[in-house]
Amino acid sequence: MKKQWKLEHYVRLYGDGKLSLARAARDAGGSVWAMMDYARSRKIPAQYDLEDFQRDLETVRERLAGG
Repeated sequence: MKKQWKLEHYVRLYGDGKLSLARAARDAGGSVWAMMDYARSRKIPAQYDLEDFQRDLETVRERLAGG
C-alpha cells in the first residue's frame, strides 16, 4: 500500500512538471521504466519538450566528441 501511495504521489509531481521522470522514479523507490509505465497507465503525458531534447542532443554530441 505504501509503495502504491509513493507511486501515485511522485507520478503526480512528475505530471505537474515539478520533478523529472528520473527523480520521481528514484523518490518512489522504483526504476525509470516502471515510472514510465505507471505514468502511461495513469494517462499522464510525457514531460519532455524541445528544450529537454536540445539539452539531451548536446550531451550526446559532447560524449561522441569525447568531451
